[in-house]
Amino acid sequence: GRDAGALLDLGCGTGALVPRLAGWGVRVRRYVGADLSPGMLRAAEEKAASGPFRAAAAAGAADALPFRDAAFDTVATASSLHFWPRPEAALGEARRVLRPGGRLLVVDWARDPLEMRVLELWLRARSLGRSHHRVLTAAEAGALLERSGFRVASVERHRIGWPWTLLRAEAEK
Repeated sequence: GRDAGALLDLGCGTGALVPRLAGWGVRVRRYVGADLSPGMLRAAEEKAASGPFRAAAAAGAADALPFRDAAFDTVATASSLHFWPRPEAALGEARRVLRPGGRLLVVDWARDPLEMRVLELWLRARSLGRSHHRVLTAAEAGALLERSGFRVASVERHRIGWPWTLLRAEAEK
């Protein structure tokens, strides 16, 4: 397995990443989940308490994180990027809290295929722009990471069943 060291789960939601990390054989020295929703954080805290590593949850907006500089070895964000009203600011914060050479892992929906572009329009209309902001294409995600000061190692798309396509990006500070 890989060593994630001190890991920040940015936009952790209910903490779904906690049991997956152990199942994937990822070694985590310390897990911190950050989210804006108190209900989500309560659920994440419960999962984290039963996890195989030291864990905590903290209230925090992606673009104003309550952590010191270089506090984490890894920042992961899953299905959160499309909710961020200011993705450049959020990625700037992710970069700030990463140690030099730290890794950023991003998993989110990808707007590349036609059916995902249609779904994106429907989701934005349904939320009236309040929560759902923008699903990116793989190329847009890579460019956003580079503009945010990251060295992009990879950006891949994965079909996970119609109509869903995910992007997975890995970058380094």
